[in-house]
Amino acid sequence: MGKVLKSLRMAKNLTQQQLSNLCGITRPYISMLERNVKQPTLTIIFLLAAGLGMKASELVKEIENYC
Repeated sequence: MGKVLKSLRMAKNLTQQQLSNLCGITRPYISMLERNVKQPTLTIIFLLAAGLGMKASELVKEIENYC
């Protein structure tokens, strides 16, 4: 999950703080997700997807394709 999230964020030229502002998740939590310290809940996946401008199903598919 972490590498996919970071890759998608960087592809959109977003900092962790910018993504945080877009999706309403704290920057430290995004950092923990990117480092695989935390695993996202379904709610967090929806919030992240919205912040990245994609559907939650698209985000999950990106994660599945990476595995």
